[in-house]
Amino acid sequence: MTRRRNRYGLFSLEMTASTLCFPLGVLAIAGLTFALAFEPFCYPWLLQTWPDLTMVYPPWQMPPVFVAWAIACGACSAVLLAASLAGFLFRRPWALSMLRKAYVVVYLLCAVYFCMAIGVIGRVAEAIHAAHDSPPPGFALDRFYWSCQWLAPAVPVLLLAALLHVCSWRRDAVTLYHRTDDPESAAGDRIIENVRTHGSDPRFRKSVYGSALAHLLVIIIIPYLLTFRGGCIRPYRVPKGSGNPTVAMMKIVQKKKEKKRKKYILSIDSSIVFTRPELDESEVTKKIDEETQLTYVADTSAAHGAMGTGGGNKPGWADGLEGGQIRFIRLEYDGPDWDDGMDPSQGSDANFLAEFRKLSGGLDCARDGESHPISHLRKYPEGEAPPFVYMTGSNDIRVSKSDIETLREYIRGGGMLIADAGSKHWDRNFRAFVRTLFPGNPLLKISDDDPIFQIPFTFPNGPPALWFHGGEDTMGVKYRDRWGVFYFPGDMNDAWKTGHSGLEPNLVEGAFHLGTNIVYYSITHYLQETRKHRK
Repeated sequence: MTRRRNRYGLFSLEMTASTLCFPLGVLAIAGLTFALAFEPFCYPWLLQTWPDLTMVYPPWQMPPVFVAWAIACGACSAVLLAASLAGFLFRRPWALSMLRKAYVVVYLLCAVYFCMAIGVIGRVAEAIHAAHDSPPPGFALDRFYWSCQWLAPAVPVLLLAALLHVCSWRRDAVTLYHRTDDPESAAGDRIIENVRTHGSDPRFRKSVYGSALAHLLVIIIIPYLLTFRGGCIRPYRVPKGSGNPTVAMMKIVQKKKEKKRKKYILSIDSSIVFTRPELDESEVTKKIDEETQLTYVADTSAAHGAMGTGGGNKPGWADGLEGGQIRFIRLEYDGPDWDDGMDPSQGSDANFLAEFRKLSGGLDCARDGESHPISHLRKYPEGEAPPFVYMTGSNDIRVSKSDIETLREYIRGGGMLIADAGSKHWDRNFRAFVRTLFPGNPLLKISDDDPIFQIPFTFPNGPPALWFHGGEDTMGVKYRDRWGVFYFPGDMNDAWKTGHSGLEPNLVEGAFHLGTNIVYYSITHYLQETRKHRK
């Protein structure tokens, strides 16, 4: 067969078979591999990547919807592989017909995938709605992002199949498989030519392309780009309500003390007793002993009801905003393990949010934690920044000067930095970090009777004894009569992890209660500090 290029100069006859068959074969092999590996590898990875799936699908057995998808993917991939081999090995009209039908199979497979993905997202959305009295703020946008993430893999496959399908109707393909040499252009040539030159009415074609591109940019591309690190953030809105700063009551346990027996001192030679009484036998000392023999024990069950301020029965803060939600935001920095314990398998932040929802009397809380760089703290509107941000790790802390300035201004503006040591090495690094963050304002010991240990749960003897990588003293930095930095050296987040790192139940409960106190303190003081910005 002579070498010849068609009049549009796009494909040669020698390349036509490879162009039509090779991408289809690669797609078929990828589909077969995916179908065979879906249950042992892909499904567990999917559950780990998107933990919300576990709300409706069990992790120990692949549900029927995914089984059906894997079977359909494997069967269609086998058809595609057969068509690819036939088109590559045989130059007959029936081989070209098989290729064209294979492209249609790709369309059908993509349609099945779209239906499956939309159905799965719908079931997860229903489960999330059921877990809340009302959909969480921003949930509609989150659902849109989920749809984009799930449908995105099928879009390039669909576009590739469409391009190959059009090429299969070009004159080169017809000449190769039908063994004819008709100089007239075929349907595929006319389609490509119209796309290239905008057809007989360029203004109409350009307006269609412009409209399609504008819709694609506004609906898909821009929202997707906003999810990256340099994008916008969602304002933090504390739930509005009329709760109570419920204080945990204390049980007073009377310590029993054995009474001292009276001593009688007799002198044979004299009627006067010369032995002087000990100081602890004086009446004043006895009275002091009675006052100090009371041991105070926190009754954690007393903290219940609607958490917040306002004096009512609806959970929330009087200075909050309608549709608000409690979110857990941790800071990203240049150092290993900045997200220690926050991965889906350990889920410290998600576990704390779930427990906080219960302890607060039903406040709307996010299901999962969030993270962003320190620089993003500047992007929040005044009065709608996070009341607290969380920082942990087990190694070095490397933060730029601009980020230190950003964090300092955030704390001065009403926010609180909650730091939790994951190791002795991190403790040393964090203490140095605080000296840079607030020069001249050293970390101070927070006394056991500080309000942060009293509401809503009472810790008369200080926080629970956990690991204490950096000593037993809870430390902090005060700014304008409130704690701007709360530093717990006991690795609180380890107790929040799934499995609780083997801690005893009473210590786990104490760790959750301590976190609740810190969050309550930070929200209450932040709303007081920033009230003027929300009027």
